[in-house]
Amino acid sequence: MKSHNLSPCKTSGTALSRFRAMAVFCLVCVPFSASFAQREGTPLRVFGYFQNSLQHWTAFTAHPEQNSFGLQQLNLFFQKDISENWTAFVNFEALNTFSSGRHWGAFNLEEAWVKYSADMRFNLKLGLQIPTFNNLNEIKNRTPLLPYIIRPLVYETSFGEFFPLEDFVPARAFAQAYGFFPAGQTKLDYAVYLGNAPDINRDPQRGQTGIDTTIAFTVGGRWGIRYRELKLGLSGTYEKTDQFVRLASVLRRSPSDLRGLPIMRFGGDLSFNLARFSYESEFIFLDVNTGIPELELDLNFYYATVGYNFSNTLLGYASYWKTNGHNAFLVPGAETIEDENIYIATLGLAYDLNDRIRLKSQWARVRDQGTIQFVAQDAVITIQDKFTIVSAAVSVFF
Repeated sequence: MKSHNLSPCKTSGTALSRFRAMAVFCLVCVPFSASFAQREGTPLRVFGYFQNSLQHWTAFTAHPEQNSFGLQQLNLFFQKDISENWTAFVNFEALNTFSSGRHWGAFNLEEAWVKYSADMRFNLKLGLQIPTFNNLNEIKNRTPLLPYIIRPLVYETSFGEFFPLEDFVPARAFAQAYGFFPAGQTKLDYAVYLGNAPDINRDPQRGQTGIDTTIAFTVGGRWGIRYRELKLGLSGTYEKTDQFVRLASVLRRSPSDLRGLPIMRFGGDLSFNLARFSYESEFIFLDVNTGIPELELDLNFYYATVGYNFSNTLLGYASYWKTNGHNAFLVPGAETIEDENIYIATLGLAYDLNDRIRLKSQWARVRDQGTIQFVAQDAVITIQDKFTIVSAAVSVFF
């Protein structure tokens, strides 16, 4: 065991010097900080959301039955009103009981933007942000505001390690203009934004990470209407990608044929309240316009939720989600066509213990069906899994 020398005669001089330096620092900096804060006006707001859950998964292929507690998601927000028209906002997100030392989960800077607000008709956000797409994309991390423990599949950020969330919905933008135009009881919503293409460098050996490696952008937007308790809208994005260049040899094509392939996303959302009932639904279609007959790529998603307010504090809901993925490699002599469908039926309850704590329970039945067709061999492989997820959670606004 190591011995630690705590003799005062050897440390008192150093400690005294540090104390004096700290005292001088406080005398100089505290008045400066106070005057700086006065000039800046409003104080910095710090708030956030987190959700802890207990999940039971029944067994399925290559996956044993399991029970697990976990910090599903935590978001920490910093907001500062810089002036009458300008606001800064930062959002940090931790997922799946994040621990860097244990290599668990993930910790991300999700947003860091400044917003200019002229009036209801025009707002401009500049910086890293979650873009407007359908209804749920922007608010998916506000866990206490949502009744779900496991959110509709393409929005469940805790599944990002094994499910391609960013293929279905745009995750990041860097400039967005949005607002609404009132017309009596009707409001006409709009949002247009610009962001990077999907080809972001992740390999330090290829240079700076986190930057777009192409000259393309993602362009997107949403146009909608609100009337009393009714809200509906259409969303879309357009981008180009080079990520399929690596398939050139497999498809027996020149790499130039696979550069800049257009990707189009199209989505729609509908929600309304009627007496004690609520309804919300979305659809998402994604198509890669390859322009070559040997390659087909499509993704689709749909969900619908019906809710019923038993009281001001208790909400019950039933929801159905469907996800479809299709890809085909039609190289003569080696044609393969793959399709996968995921169907999820779920029931849940959400109880507001108070204004800041929501208790949740959820049951979900998952059916995963897939086929791989080998055209030349006239053979089909069918894959099917069925399992159940039962969960409970506490979701907190702090």
